[in-house]
Amino acid sequence: MSNRFWMLSGASAGTLIAACALPASAFAQTDRPVDDTGIQEIIVTAQRRETNLQTTAVSAASLSSSALEDRSIGDVEALGKLTPSMDVSIYQGEAQIYIRGIGYSGLIGGTDSSTALHLNGVYLSRSSAAVPGFLDAERVEVVRGPQGTLYGRNATGGSVNIIPRGPNSEWGGEASLIVGNYDRYSLFVAGGGPLAGDALTFRAAVQMEDRDGYTRVTRPGGTHDRIEDKHDIAARLSVGIQPSERLEILLSGDYYRADDAATLWLYKGPGAANNPYLRAYIAEHGGTRPLPYSRDIESDVENINKPEIWGLSAKVTLDLDFMTVRSLTAYRRTRPYSFNDLDITSVHATTQLRVEDHDQWSHEFQFSSPGNRDLEWIFGLYYFQEKNNVRNEYDFPFVDGMLGLPPVPDCCLLKLNGTAKTKAYAAFGEINYDATDALNLVVGGRYSSEKRSGGNAVEFVNVLNPFFDNIAAFDPKTFKSFTPKVGVNFIPAEGIFLYASASRGFKSGGFNVGSYQNTPFDPEKIWAYEIGAKADLLDRHLRLNMAAFYYDYTDLQIQDVEGQNIVIRNAASAVVKGFEFESVALPAPGLQVDFGFTYLDSKFQDTCLADPKNPLPAPQPGCTGPGERNLDGFQLPRAPKLKLAVGAQYELDMGDHGRLVLRGDYAWQKRVYFSAFQVHDLSQKAYGWSKARLTYVAPGDRWRLAAFIDNISNEKVMSNATYIADIVDAPIFGVMAAPRTYGVQASVNF
Repeated sequence: MSNRFWMLSGASAGTLIAACALPASAFAQTDRPVDDTGIQEIIVTAQRRETNLQTTAVSAASLSSSALEDRSIGDVEALGKLTPSMDVSIYQGEAQIYIRGIGYSGLIGGTDSSTALHLNGVYLSRSSAAVPGFLDAERVEVVRGPQGTLYGRNATGGSVNIIPRGPNSEWGGEASLIVGNYDRYSLFVAGGGPLAGDALTFRAAVQMEDRDGYTRVTRPGGTHDRIEDKHDIAARLSVGIQPSERLEILLSGDYYRADDAATLWLYKGPGAANNPYLRAYIAEHGGTRPLPYSRDIESDVENINKPEIWGLSAKVTLDLDFMTVRSLTAYRRTRPYSFNDLDITSVHATTQLRVEDHDQWSHEFQFSSPGNRDLEWIFGLYYFQEKNNVRNEYDFPFVDGMLGLPPVPDCCLLKLNGTAKTKAYAAFGEINYDATDALNLVVGGRYSSEKRSGGNAVEFVNVLNPFFDNIAAFDPKTFKSFTPKVGVNFIPAEGIFLYASASRGFKSGGFNVGSYQNTPFDPEKIWAYEIGAKADLLDRHLRLNMAAFYYDYTDLQIQDVEGQNIVIRNAASAVVKGFEFESVALPAPGLQVDFGFTYLDSKFQDTCLADPKNPLPAPQPGCTGPGERNLDGFQLPRAPKLKLAVGAQYELDMGDHGRLVLRGDYAWQKRVYFSAFQVHDLSQKAYGWSKARLTYVAPGDRWRLAAFIDNISNEKVMSNATYIADIVDAPIFGVMAAPRTYGVQASVNF
């Protein structure tokens, strides 16, 4: 946008959220977000180039490294706890991210999310790639709403962008040590500097964490162990090369590995309870189910979690007089590996192996105009390729007896395996035009083409083979879409920014890998309409941001457990209406208060589906299929009607003795359902979440010492839950958010 447009908003946009808390729409990017003039300017890349958040026509949050530390946020799940528009669960080693009620809950390995995840501009296809956390992050951005034009595939819910720190132009670094309950020890060290002046710089970071488990497990014979622990290491290296003033090259590599028992199932309730044989089998061998929401369980196997994730990328930026050319090439390898007890008893009844062998290549070209012009534009080309070999294998040693068969050696292994392949191409562009000093017009679009292929390799070994087998190659299917966007931005007065937009979102159709379903499911498509206002008032001591949105969703992809099979179906349509309000205030010297909430009215429309666990004897009115329920008016999964968050931070400046920073945060949300059928047992009731942190900062920020506590009231919260297969009695299992944790952190800059 032009100089005139930015000058009108400059003083205003220069404000707030560095002081901001999670609910607000931005967070500062400096260690001292507030100075004598108010709140500092926030720069984001939410629109694939650097812009001022307060004059960026999108609802977004940006958390700097200091904001993450102030709130004790180390991963995307902790981010979601306090962010009104987000619902996040680390589910069987994958990050299931919902934004404004839109996301995807994969029950087995190999499924795609509806919310995109980017690391330094690189799209990460597997949601397990979000688990390593925000290692050495400069900032984390959450972009809300469909981002089909600039972000492309699988961004119907929005995008989470992790921007790590780049190479150091001067020698220096930092280190920190965290010691907490559950015998937690976490060590972080990072640093770098110039190797050949500005022509060659680097930065390296490594983090190691060791923690005992939240869950106590009793083994056969009465021995005890703790699982749901954490033992991992993450590292990142970035190298900057600048052959000339116009040419910059950034080479990056990151690595993550864990060796623990962090993934496991916890018991929520009996569910459908439709296999009395298994219940009798477990009781006969002396096993018992745990209590609902209990972290005191039995198990006869060793839980294993050994993921390995790494990637390489090369970003080349060429600055020409008339445009900037960027090239981003990346390769990622993702290897989640877990083994768990699926019956959670001391009896050898059911185990689960979950493995993915995933590789992806991507390349993107961007061509953008110089900034501060009446007419600005960005165009690009994108290519993506992936292959994922998926193993979901379940051991059922009781099946021969249940079927009345003679004892079968090594009975019986169900293999829900398969392969997914994707080749995607896209061309995109967006134009911003300053019609007047205060009025800006936006038009953009993206053409996408995705070819999906692969096959299923389903076998029930040693049980009436090949009756239960499904060895089939998929007929390749190509999905194409055009996702346009139009918008208008207006600055009626200094410090006030208004915007309105209409955009299209697209999530590709595909195949249900590792199932008996060999036909493709359809793409998700969404029209999103949004109006918003951003205001910096009272000499940059108050920020008020708000947005109202309307989503018209078609062919929403829904995953359920049907018998022993995972099925993916398309709901006809859904509508999401919502409103966000966010504020940050500086009412007194050293004090900031922030508040935000999101209201969601999400409903299925014209949708009839049969509930696999609770079929009806006859279809409900408006439905025609066997046992179908009419879901019209049902709330979408993972879309609480109301979520709010409030935070306060007070900084006491002690002059030559340093400063004290005290921060507290609280969030509350209404009931959330984990099923499209709005089953009460598959839900989490309303709950509140609170945390606090006290930090002493030495003069000159040479070192810091902090004490923190999370989940102060020790809430027991299921962050996700599902029915398990009929063959294991269809109980409700899930994962729980962390219990109360606390500790101290010492940090030093050098």
